[in-house]
Amino acid sequence: MPNTMRMKIASSFYHLRKRKMLARLDALDAHQWLSAAEIRAVRQQSLLALLEYAHRFVPYYQNLFRSIGFQPADFAADPRAFQQIPPLTKSGIREHYDQLITTEPARRATLIRQKTGGTTGEPLWFNKDTTYRQYNVAYVYHNMKWAGWQLGRPQFWLWGHVPHDSETRDGQVSVRKRLSNFVANRFDADAFVITPAGMEKLARQMENKPDGIFWSYTSTAFQFARFLQERGHTIRLKGVYVAAEPLFDYQRELIERVLGCPVFNNYSSIDTGAIARECDRHNGLHIATKNCHLEVLQDNAPVADGQAGEFVITTLLNYGMPLIRYKIEDWGRKSARPCACGRGEPLLEVVEGRKIDLFKTRDGKIVYGAFAKDLLPTLGNVKQFQIIQKSLDLLIFRIVAVGPIDRQQMAFIETVSKGALGADVEVKFEFVNSLPATPTGKHRYLVSEVP
Repeated sequence: MPNTMRMKIASSFYHLRKRKMLARLDALDAHQWLSAAEIRAVRQQSLLALLEYAHRFVPYYQNLFRSIGFQPADFAADPRAFQQIPPLTKSGIREHYDQLITTEPARRATLIRQKTGGTTGEPLWFNKDTTYRQYNVAYVYHNMKWAGWQLGRPQFWLWGHVPHDSETRDGQVSVRKRLSNFVANRFDADAFVITPAGMEKLARQMENKPDGIFWSYTSTAFQFARFLQERGHTIRLKGVYVAAEPLFDYQRELIERVLGCPVFNNYSSIDTGAIARECDRHNGLHIATKNCHLEVLQDNAPVADGQAGEFVITTLLNYGMPLIRYKIEDWGRKSARPCACGRGEPLLEVVEGRKIDLFKTRDGKIVYGAFAKDLLPTLGNVKQFQIIQKSLDLLIFRIVAVGPIDRQQMAFIETVSKGALGADVEVKFEFVNSLPATPTGKHRYLVSEVP
């Protein structure tokens, strides 16, 4: 089917079935070009509206605000009053789950329940209202447009897929779902079960449908790029979007070279939705200011732009289960510089990883576990790796090798590791046939088993 005809069919489908989502998409497309001052003003309005709603309809915040003597009017008078609200932790969500859900009947009736993958511990359950879900989808399309993609052009997804009951019948994808994918020009492959046959099928689809967008976890996109390289496939896409895991330079280089297009890094979470994403200048990640307010804290106090700290996120669109000053357990830093693209949304300079993956030393220091991650590819033929801090005295590098390894470089990595964690730390290298993915299909590069 000619591309112009496909786009017309897709446009008709979206306007018929996804009108509200398209309205959210238009809002995001306009919001990105506001000035930095205008975006700050919109954020203040959104925070005030959320605080007023939580004060009226959410029992947890009603009780919390009463106990600390806080009123939304305090924030309206002085935005610094926002810092009075104690951060919400994952354990707090588990303890007060029912009290965090809205009591507004109309909105409560629209909620769906979803859980995180639990890659950093026990999974968490969340509730999401209709508006928030529509914006979640709109953000995906909004981001793809940054690569020059348009509605109706191909989109390929190598993603973990747990289908809803309405999407399957006796284990098969429903006719409705297949028709929806056909009209939208979307092709799905399951990252939970990756086989050579499945990757070959996806490669053939990409060759037959050029100028599309490819979405995947970072590790599976890298694995797919290696497969394409080994099989000699020539793919030309508009862009590759990776998420859910850290993106390392050697991964970006291979993916871009093999798939013939730029890589766009995305930072999001099931519990919060879009947080930050990379534009076509590839010089930082724009914070998704329509969806969330992001603070960077050290010892619960804000730090200056450019300084690293713990991310604390307030979700601005999900009134069904508001998360106000939520400790997502990620670290990184903001940037004060504007982006050359002209968008007013501020930048995240770097996302430095899950709090659980911060390594610890005997003298109480905290070390980001990726201190050696750029060194591992220099070993030679490394397909996958994982760095595990088993205890304060033991660090293990698990490596899937597909060829000779530079043993001298192993000694250098050991020296670097001891320099970071302590001279008495034992460093082991384990060569394995494969590394297991998490239950959600992702790969964890860094694992700390130290309490």
